[in-house]
Amino acid sequence: MKKLFILAALLSTTVLSAQSEKTWRLGVQWGVQDNHNKWSGGMDDAHARFHANKHPDGAFDLIARYDHDKHWMATFGMGINTFGFDFGISNNYKFSQLQNRWSGANAKFTELATPILVHYKFNLNCKSNRWVLGAGFVPTYSVKRTITSDYTYFADGAIKAPDIEMSATNTAGPGAMVRFVVAREHVYKKGGILHASWIFNVGLNDKAKATVNYTLDNTNYNHEFTNTGNFVGFRLAYWFRPYYLNKKVN
Repeated sequence: MKKLFILAALLSTTVLSAQSEKTWRLGVQWGVQDNHNKWSGGMDDAHARFHANKHPDGAFDLIARYDHDKHWMATFGMGINTFGFDFGISNNYKFSQLQNRWSGANAKFTELATPILVHYKFNLNCKSNRWVLGAGFVPTYSVKRTITSDYTYFADGAIKAPDIEMSATNTAGPGAMVRFVVAREHVYKKGGILHASWIFNVGLNDKAKATVNYTLDNTNYNHEFTNTGNFVGFRLAYWFRPYYLNKKVN
């Protein structure tokens, strides 16, 4: 019985490996990431209640994959990627009014992203899983926008929380990022592939700048922050059944 199980596993691995030679697949990919913004100007001193938070962002791509052989593949995609700024001031609050504990200002931008990556695939194990390492470039394009955001909390006709104001502008036109990938994927018997990856992004140009102003303890503060395109993110992709040139694999 054990020998039959081993033989079945070997046959399955052989078939799945054969489906990874000079084949094309189409797929979809979703993702999340935390964009890193760095202080780049304005006052060096900041109030203890001021926070420059990581901006939660996402991505969605339509993707194509070419498996050259059982070890090497290339991926191509086109989709949208978001990035931005998130600033806030922590306030004293009541448990019955939790919405007043935070005064915030934020901005979100969207860009077109076309990732082009080369990957090395390790051998499949007996459960049809394998590790994948990749690297490449992500050309981007965005349309220039300026976003303003402010927050002022009023109660009983008086300001009970400090003001915070922000103005952010993104960089228009083409840009680029370098991307590194560590992934784990599962190959299904019918040819589909579920692919989960951690991505490490390095921006090659500044994506946006934001100026934030606020007043605390009778002191006016102003800071400038830059979004560099550096982030760590997670991607989940599903690749559909493979194609050999113009012929679909049955």
